[in-house]
Amino acid sequence: MKSSISYLFITILLFLFSNNVLGKGSLNDNEFAYENGLMKQVLSFKNNTILVKSVYEKASQTELIAGNDTPFFEFQINNKTVTSSMPVWKFIKYKERKMVNDGVEYTFYFEGKGTYKGLKLELYRQYFENSTLIREKIQLQSSKGHIFTLNKKKGKLYFVYPQYALNSDTKTDVEEIQIANFLSWNHMFHPAIKKHNVKSNEALLLKGPFSVVHTQNHKIISTYEHASQDGAAGFRLSEITSKKKGDVDESQGVEGDDTELHDENFWFIAHKHTRNKNTHTVATEMQRGGYLDNETIPYDSYYETVWNSLSFIDHKQPTEPLIHDYLFSKITEHLKSRDSHFYYNTWAMQRESQKRGRGHDLRGVLTEERILQEIDAAAEMNIELFVLDDGWEEELGFWTPHSKRLPNGLAPLVDRINEHNMIAGIWLSPMAIDSLTERYKKHPEWIIRRSNGKPIVAQWNRPVFDIVGPFSELFLEDCKALIDNGIRFFKWDAMNTFNSSLAGLDHGDDRYSKKERLDRYNYLFPFYVTRIMRELHEYNKDVVVEIDLTEPERCVIGLMPLQEGIFFFINNGGSAYGDYSIYRTKCMRTVINEYGHLFPKELFTYAVYPNNVSPYWAQQYNVNSSLISGHGFWGDLTQLSKRDRVNIGKTLNKTKRVRPYVKGKQLNYNSKVGASPEIYTQMDSTAAFGQVIGFSAVPVNYSCTLLVNTSQLLGVLNSPYTSDAKNVYLEFNFIQPDDTSKAFLIGNMGENISVISSTGQLDDIQLENNRLMIKTVSTSTVFIKYKDKKLIKVTGGSVLSQNTDEITIRSEAGKGLLIAFENIL
Repeated sequence: MKSSISYLFITILLFLFSNNVLGKGSLNDNEFAYENGLMKQVLSFKNNTILVKSVYEKASQTELIAGNDTPFFEFQINNKTVTSSMPVWKFIKYKERKMVNDGVEYTFYFEGKGTYKGLKLELYRQYFENSTLIREKIQLQSSKGHIFTLNKKKGKLYFVYPQYALNSDTKTDVEEIQIANFLSWNHMFHPAIKKHNVKSNEALLLKGPFSVVHTQNHKIISTYEHASQDGAAGFRLSEITSKKKGDVDESQGVEGDDTELHDENFWFIAHKHTRNKNTHTVATEMQRGGYLDNETIPYDSYYETVWNSLSFIDHKQPTEPLIHDYLFSKITEHLKSRDSHFYYNTWAMQRESQKRGRGHDLRGVLTEERILQEIDAAAEMNIELFVLDDGWEEELGFWTPHSKRLPNGLAPLVDRINEHNMIAGIWLSPMAIDSLTERYKKHPEWIIRRSNGKPIVAQWNRPVFDIVGPFSELFLEDCKALIDNGIRFFKWDAMNTFNSSLAGLDHGDDRYSKKERLDRYNYLFPFYVTRIMRELHEYNKDVVVEIDLTEPERCVIGLMPLQEGIFFFINNGGSAYGDYSIYRTKCMRTVINEYGHLFPKELFTYAVYPNNVSPYWAQQYNVNSSLISGHGFWGDLTQLSKRDRVNIGKTLNKTKRVRPYVKGKQLNYNSKVGASPEIYTQMDSTAAFGQVIGFSAVPVNYSCTLLVNTSQLLGVLNSPYTSDAKNVYLEFNFIQPDDTSKAFLIGNMGENISVISSTGQLDDIQLENNRLMIKTVSTSTVFIKYKDKKLIKVTGGSVLSQNTDEITIRSEAGKGLLIAFENIL
């Protein structure tokens, strides 16, 4: 009996401990506490207030919050300032929702009291196991029959949320991380990290969207999830007026209205940092476009803020892994959007076919017969995602298959794509509209116009619809119809800052100035785009949307679209279409080299040419660049020999073997593009799966040491290697300028058989039913260790030595080895 009681007691303790580690929220005496193994956070609803009472770190037993009287939010309603610390917020209830990304979301419901009776507030907070990160947002709603408006305060927007007063030492450094600086030298966006010092009693405003407060013991990271270019650099308003008539693909600028463009026009939200003695306050504040003065809080929908996040780590830890994890898993519940696929897009093929006179124009070559050829060629390369680019459609804005080029519609193409186990993708320019279409004539009120009433001339010399209004629902239905026809991937192009000031849509009527309507439009733009993405994902769980960011006006660069989708980041960089050399590919690799420490590699697509054309012979260099990240290819695949396509496919398959184990892991790399050497490592050291891709501008030998649990290693492909109990050693020999090398580590899945070294390159290694199959590229001597196995037979090589649990075998180049084992019982 005593033993049973002890067992029950221990079981209860283990249960309580496990719940504590995994994370649990509870309400007690009007205080909500969430606790996991790293932290405890407390929200207080006492006395009809809403206050962050505690953010407590367990490891150092440190309280991060300086007191509990700082308002969690402040905003202007009915021309009065209302804050979370005013006793006007009656707590009603909370709900808990388990999230598909292993987080848990709590929604807290409040009703206003007194003057604010009839005002509803919903506070959303998301917590995660084994993480200090939380995401949160607010929604406001009026009860029917009650009128509440958001107002300016002293002529400016006034909405502060969230706001945290942090314990700090007397000197506080702040790091700002921007992600949307456009630089023209290689025609792409770049991140920028800036250092700041917060002076006492002065306010520091930062665009972010990341800001990191450095205290004596911690780094405290704040983010907001919106999307906008960081400044006016590269913006080409009115550029297309200089283009030749009919040169529609070169028309990449926007003949907009005569609106002055300054950096502040792209700044909608700010992190405000202030310091007073030992307290550092960080708040997220609206700067422009967040609402219109006297905008009514609706009763049949809601007014919402952007999602924000707060997290913290020890001051000695790097910031990048936390941000990387946040963007990979915490920001999204659309897990399909984090699956990488080797990608083919038809656009550069269309370019090349036009150049060689094989089509009437860029779009004319996109016939059913030609597309089917390219699908079959892509399948030989083991491509997983095939995207039809511009030209499949009848007209821009009329998103049905072209009646002459695709007389049988999309069905034959989708069927062929599916036969090859590829995903069918399609290009759209969501806002573009041909002026001859019925839709254009039916909805003139949706056409973005200049002050003189004439439509702006946007990309490809077409007018565009305003998406911040009813058109968004129409476009949503367009995409659903394509999903019904088998499309599972969308590439959305030209999501530009078209600076609409139309009156009467969802960003203001004639009561507001042109500037107010324009700011509101630009603020709401990413909300509408991301909502459509979300509704498509809800319509079909397999659908993923990719946003094209290849021009400086593409205003949806930011965190909000990453809640649902990914980015197509760059077309050619500092190069041009048809460049088969290494130069263009270096531009492609710049994307992951610039962003890879912060952004998961799974969030980017870019496309390289896989051709092996004289005098460059750069096929291996180009393909290796796409193995790291981007995973994209384009160009005319029929120009490649069948042998080339098949060999590329074999290389892609090697990355596919590794990919499940390195998914979501931070990419490690040592230098900038063009270094000697430039090494990219993706590893699951425990399972012994990984890949190492190297480049060097000059000939050089490089020794690479990888920390690996080598008892789990089956072997290494494409590079000679040795190993010991804890490490794998590779020797990369870059023998010519701009050379490249690669190696793939393959795990044994716990099968106790390991090829621990090879003097030559292995092309393939498989282990199935105690049969080890090895194919060599070059003449190789392989040293194999095994445990709890009995060696039965060796076929295809010469046994050089054999002892208990190990054997050394020599294999000639291009030959296959087969070693059979049986288990020892």
